[in-house]
Amino acid sequence: MTNDPKSPAPPSDLVDALATSLKAIDDDYTEEMRELRALFEEARLEAAKDEPNGQKLKALLADANEMVRTFAGLDPVWQGVQRVARMVGFL
Repeated sequence: MTNDPKSPAPPSDLVDALATSLKAIDDDYTEEMRELRALFEEARLEAAKDEPNGQKLKALLADANEMVRTFAGLDPVWQGVQRVARMVGFL
C-alpha cells in the first residue's frame, strides 16, 4: 500500500482501529458477531503487513461495512423479538 495523498490513514492507524474494533466485539458480543470479527481480524493482519494488498483491504473493509449496516438495521428488530420472548417466558 503506497502512501499517496488519497490514503485516509497510515496503515498503523488502520491496524490500531481494527484492533480496537476487535476488542469491542470481544467485550460486547460473542456468537452473533463472529463473521464480522473474522473479517476485521483478516483486515488487521493484512494492514499489519510490510506491503499490504490495498485491493484486498478495500474488499475486506467493504464487506465489513455491509455487515455492520445490516447488523445495525436489524438490531432494533432483534431487541424487540428478545423482549417479546422474555415476556412470554421463552428467554
